[in-house]
Amino acid sequence: MEFSDHRQPPREWTPWLDEWVGAMRAQGNSPRTIENWWYVVGHLALKTRKSPEDITGKDIIDWLNRGVGANSKRSDVNACTAFFGWACRTGRRKDNPMDLVPTVHRDRRKQIPAPVEAVEKAKHCADKRALLTIMLMDEAGLRRSELATMHTRDVIDDLTGKSIIVHGKGGKDRIIPLSDQLGRIVSSLPEGYFFPGEHDGHVCHDTIYRIVKNATGWPPHAFRRKSATDLWRAAGDAMKVKEMLGHESLQTTQNYIYATLDDLRDAVDELRAYRGTDAREIRPEKILEAYDVPPAITRLLLDSIRNQE
Repeated sequence: MEFSDHRQPPREWTPWLDEWVGAMRAQGNSPRTIENWWYVVGHLALKTRKSPEDITGKDIIDWLNRGVGANSKRSDVNACTAFFGWACRTGRRKDNPMDLVPTVHRDRRKQIPAPVEAVEKAKHCADKRALLTIMLMDEAGLRRSELATMHTRDVIDDLTGKSIIVHGKGGKDRIIPLSDQLGRIVSSLPEGYFFPGEHDGHVCHDTIYRIVKNATGWPPHAFRRKSATDLWRAAGDAMKVKEMLGHESLQTTQNYIYATLDDLRDAVDELRAYRGTDAREIRPEKILEAYDVPPAITRLLLDSIRNQE
């Protein structure tokens, strides 16, 4: 029983999962990755109710089609690929069911952040757990896996109020200051996990997903994107957004920042003002590129600028 905070998989899966976890630790995988992958494969075991020897590619495909997004499916596939690859290498299975699972393509569409109305809707929700979840995502930009494991021991005092220590991907921690209101709320929680499980430990990240989606109609990551976009608009500094979100790459952070048409108009107005007071030639496409504007929209905006000059 490697992770007692989660619902345990069927007994016939336990020896396999325990040995797989040991192999991942020997390989140097981060504790967060190991726990998340253990949870994913355990969830597969609970839903299919088949032994690890008997599970088929069709079983895995049916489980993947349970209603999660493309990027969540990709994470699930990564975990299952690692598990069944290990099972084949160690002789526990002769065939690999993942050979029959199609590639899940990354959703490359620009994701829209949750609107302000979604947060307001949550404020009128009778479920206080849902309200706290959405406030932490909206103000602190937490991932749902980070939210699920938040504990009262992670709340600390800083020079001006309360902050939280967030245990992120790759075993990397970061500190995020809280607003006075949110600081008072988390300080009043009983000792233990912010979101305790039904039996023991904390809830799983799928539970966080359901709490947020049921309360607002929006997935949790939409509030993380809203937090990123709001901070970018307030501070104008993508590096600060990167640090708050816990990203390795600034390029990843740019995918979270949503520039509206009004933002682009402001950029064009700033360009005109700059060119009107400075003789240097500025290429407007460079400014639009900084906002990660799609090529088709860039062409339309450039045509508009030329027609007005």
